[in-house]
Order: sequence, then structure tokens, then C-alpha cells
Amino acid sequence: MSDPINESNAATRKSEIHADVAPKQWYFQNFASPEVALNYVNASPAQIAGEISANARNDGSVGMFYFV
Repeated sequence: MSDPINESNAATRKSEIHADVAPKQWYFQNFASPEVALNYVNASPAQIAGEISANARNDGSVGMFYFV
């Protein structure tokens, strides 16, 4: 069994495990409507579970964080 990952080496350990994977990051965008937001996240390559967080607003727009 290995030692637990602690705060000081968490980022380093994750980068070692995922060395061959292109880095992803979070973005934020405002969309005019839920339909536009859905079209965006379902466009190829579609986002998967856990890669978006969206909030529908009273004015009909959608604010969305997405991971790419």
C-alpha cells in the first residue's frame, strides 16, 4: 500500500498519473437560451457527466461552467 497523497504533493502526483493526457480546464460562458446551451454541450465531442454546471436564469439565459 502506498502512502496517502497529501496537500503538498497532490498536483505533482496527479500530473504523473496523467502525463500523456492533454490538460483540461474550466471555462464559463453565457448562453441566450437553454436550447443554445444544450446544443453547445451536445456538439461533438459531447460533454460527459461532471463536465458542466449550468444555471437557468429568470431572463431565459443560461450561465454555464464547462470542462474541456
